[in-house]
Amino acid sequence: MKVYAHMLVWNDRRYLPDLFESIEAQTYKDFTLRVLDNGSTDETLTYLQEYYPHTIVARNTKNNGFAGGHNQLMQFTLDHMDDAAEDPFILIMNSDMILDPDVIKNLVAALDANPSLSAVQPKLYRAFAEQVGDEVLEETMKSDILDTTGMKVSRGWRMSDRGAGELDTGQYDDKTDIFGATGTMALFRLSALQSVMDDHEIFDGVFFAYREDCDLVWRLRKAGWQAEFLPTAKAWHYRGMFGAEKQSLWQRLKNRRGQRPFFAALSTRNQLFVLIKNLTFIDFLTNLPWLVFGETSRVIYGFIFESQTRSRLLGMFKIIPSMLKKRSAIKKYTKAKGPEIRKYVRN
Repeated sequence: MKVYAHMLVWNDRRYLPDLFESIEAQTYKDFTLRVLDNGSTDETLTYLQEYYPHTIVARNTKNNGFAGGHNQLMQFTLDHMDDAAEDPFILIMNSDMILDPDVIKNLVAALDANPSLSAVQPKLYRAFAEQVGDEVLEETMKSDILDTTGMKVSRGWRMSDRGAGELDTGQYDDKTDIFGATGTMALFRLSALQSVMDDHEIFDGVFFAYREDCDLVWRLRKAGWQAEFLPTAKAWHYRGMFGAEKQSLWQRLKNRRGQRPFFAALSTRNQLFVLIKNLTFIDFLTNLPWLVFGETSRVIYGFIFESQTRSRLLGMFKIIPSMLKKRSAIKKYTKAKGPEIRKYVRN
């Protein structure tokens, strides 16, 4: 099966040598890597032009965000497929990754074996590295600490990375159905992505970055697609914004204060957009206490203590009408019944 690997780069020069070495070592060879530079200001583009010029399909003069950049890559692939009748697989992955040699091979086998799957999620671990003054990676450590094993949904309808921050002791060694695959790295079926496209977009471009993958996997679920976690497919990720899946209120507050204000603001606003687009009235009533407490507390905290979050929240009112139109579009292709979605909600 043909695979198109989509990757955004933005000031990622320090990660690229290890990443491309792991890409070249893949045992599955029938894939095409397509890279979009999202307005890098470091030596990222220079490095790619020197060593991997054939991978570059476009360069933006400014950062169009994760959502906008991946929508560009998807449109490029749709416009340049070898066979218009083919239904290839799309590997979406971050640039700060190190891949196990068999990860693409294992993902392809799993997705090819089950036509009902929209995506297959690999087991991702966290990678760490020391840096010297010029920001070149000095030493890479591929840890046994889990980064994600797919999306899980809390009773407040907030998605998080299953197993994040846990030491891998075999607790996630079983292949299993999951709510959805993350945008960090996963293999998607093109026809599944096309079934939920809105105005030629896979990810909602308004989101820019953060929680656009939550919106996508919820839409895929509504459209009747399934997703699977595959523990034999492995990779490592240098995550910038992260925390353990299970945290105390104090730990969550500490992590929040450590986030860059721009991304904290986007995450808060975009979570509300995810709910506006996808949450049904029954979903709302079913988990009302957790939903109201969780989102109300985040909104109040952000509005009072974070100027950028306050600005984003106030700016939402101009965007809500377009989100309601997208909500109507989602209803038109929704096939899954409410209980099929709510069964994934956990404490």
